Amino acid sequence: MKTLFTTITVVFFFLILSGCTGNSKTLTVDNVLSNPEEFVGQLITVEGFATHVCQKSGMKLFLQGSSDAQSIRAESNSTLGKFNEECVDNKVVVKGTLVEDRITEADLQEMEKEIAEGTNVTHGEGGEGCETEQKTEGVAVGSSEMDRVNNFRTRIAERKASEGKDYLSFYYIAVDSYHIVK
Repeated sequence: MKTLFTTITVVFFFLILSGCTGNSKTLTVDNVLSNPEEFVGQLITVEGFATHVCQKSGMKLFLQGSSDAQSIRAESNSTLGKFNEECVDNKVVVKGTLVEDRITEADLQEMEKEIAEGTNVTHGEGGEGCETEQKTEGVAVGSSEMDRVNNFRTRIAERKASEGKDYLSFYYIAVDSYHIVK
């Protein structure tokens, strides 16, 4: 009986210990972007260099990894509010859920319609998007919204030919909390 109690205690302790350390590892931006499908829908903690807070809403923070080609968007929510501007040019740790945003041909057609009607949302000057967001999406800086649509359409066709997937995947972190690393 004593052996059974000891075994149960050890197993219980192991389960508690493993539960406490399960998702506590802090990832880099490069870790996440190297295989984002692995983390979609999961609560993750990511550290990166904050390069930009969206000037329009303050609800988007861009984290850079080892280069400006390794960048991911972190989005706040109404509960958390706007990101602190002091994040920029500092290392920041965000905790949240990784979300996959898929862009399809139907989305591109809707974007074209909105551009034609003048109802599309832009985040830059003169119809250009935010430079940081363009870099994150792999679009040439200074591209018009129509250039962006055409770029996406080309990339969707290339992805369909190479992987059989008729959509683009963009990833962002739906942030629950964050802090600046001092």
